[in-house]
Amino acid sequence: MTRFKHAAMALAATGAIVFGVPAFAQHGGGGEAVDTSALADLPDGQWLSENPYRGSKKAMDVGESAYDANCARCHGIDMISGGIAPDLRELGPQYDEYFINHVRNGVKRAGMTKMPAFEGVLDQKTMWAIRAYVDKRHYEYNDKDLESLYEQSDENGSSDEDEAETEDSAAADSTGEPSTDADGRDADTARATPAADTDRPDGLQRIRDNGTIEVAVYRDFPPWSYSPENAGVSGIDVDIGRALAERLGVGFSLRSFTADETMGDDIRNQVWKGHYLGGGTADAMLHVGMADAFQNANDQATFIAPYYNETMGFAYDASRLGGDIDGALALKGQRIGVEIDSLGDYFLTSAFQGQLREDVVHFDSVPEAMTALNEGEVSAVMAPVGELAGAAAMLDEQNVTTRTVKLTGMYQTDWDVGVAIKAGNPDLAQAIRTEMAEMRSDGTIEAIFKQYDVPYRAPHDDGGAAGAEESATTS
Repeated sequence: MTRFKHAAMALAATGAIVFGVPAFAQHGGGGEAVDTSALADLPDGQWLSENPYRGSKKAMDVGESAYDANCARCHGIDMISGGIAPDLRELGPQYDEYFINHVRNGVKRAGMTKMPAFEGVLDQKTMWAIRAYVDKRHYEYNDKDLESLYEQSDENGSSDEDEAETEDSAAADSTGEPSTDADGRDADTARATPAADTDRPDGLQRIRDNGTIEVAVYRDFPPWSYSPENAGVSGIDVDIGRALAERLGVGFSLRSFTADETMGDDIRNQVWKGHYLGGGTADAMLHVGMADAFQNANDQATFIAPYYNETMGFAYDASRLGGDIDGALALKGQRIGVEIDSLGDYFLTSAFQGQLREDVVHFDSVPEAMTALNEGEVSAVMAPVGELAGAAAMLDEQNVTTRTVKLTGMYQTDWDVGVAIKAGNPDLAQAIRTEMAEMRSDGTIEAIFKQYDVPYRAPHDDGGAAGAEESATTS
């Protein structure tokens, strides 16, 4: 999945799997039946987000059979991957929701099915049983004590939670009122909503103590963050991150990462939880979509300091087309380059009753499409104008006009991008807001854009977004 699709389609951010498998690994139209009658029933019509069978030996046995029948051919016997698919033994217990969403929905990348969707093929009990078996293999792989895993299941004896509940009950006073913790919360509330870790300093203090801020940016995403001729990582977002570090008076550390299936996955992996393969989290992530619905759906992160408004557009050589174009339909009959599985791809193949579908030519990246434009293989390229302008400058394209375009129907024409940090760090949030606002007001951010020959578009939140029909010529 491309980074600009992440930002533009943030409203549709849903789980998709990282531990995908090759396109040929289909389940052949139906999963292998597994007897789950020995397992406790689950609520009808309600998908759980946490494994109800954690630590259950019965579920592990059922899950092993289900895994062998449905998963082993791609993920390996005993969950030992041969390198074709990622090793599921790395998947720790904290990734229950991640696991169930991906098994239910499957994986598609670049228009190809990497893992089939199993919802409607396997039932929820079977999926969670497989998850219980994954837990067991995870513990074995990491030399963890299996008894501590078994203790988490009621069927294997009293769990830690059972013991805690017994202690709470015994501590109730003679009036029958429930016991309270040190903060005055009753025991049930204390278990459901643990107190904040007041011993953990705000992110700003940790950055000050470390003397460095680590900033996450997308890999291979010109002109925002990329490696020109393997000469290190540079780009607009990289320079903004470096300038932010300087304003904060600390060193700059760059984390360059490959986009996951959705921006929600990226926020989880880079900002608040960390990837299941390890590596921790960054202090801040740049080029994050700022749509309200997306922010609400990812409330474990705080979204701040929008610094640019991206919008969709076309790049073309007006002399070849006989003049400027005034919209997408003006390109009917012309070859139009798009990055595969991008917003431009979706729009051109579906809008206007599909009139432009046969004109679309797919490329792996915007720079590849722009190279084809330069060589006369296509007449225009549709992509976010920041990427178009950046690619034109990188490739020394001549006589290329970039024009913004308003999308019709359900498609989002433009979107702000900003910064995401882990929620619960108000001092860090305020510091980044303040420094980024000053960098916008004193021209620092606009100057960075100018260095990459990308016209600056102020984010909507200050009323400075550009109009939808402006155009500029890159020469």
